[in-house]
Amino acid sequence: MLKEKNPLLKLNLIENKFILSEICVKIFESFYKLFDIILEDPIENFWFEFLSIVMGYSQILYYLVDKTVSEY
Repeated sequence: MLKEKNPLLKLNLIENKFILSEICVKIFESFYKLFDIILEDPIENFWFEFLSIVMGYSQILYYLVDKTVSEY
């Protein structure tokens, strides 16, 4: 065993933060907050999601049968 301090073992660790990792952390935190908001009232949020999905599909169907865009 070493009884004296070895100067080669002196380490100065400096924490450098990478910008991309900070952005990812902020994005993940916002997703967690959004998920928490959704869980506060899941039934009401389910109906809003259902309505938005139905409206999206109806817009796609309207786009398909529109005479200015489609040949059908």
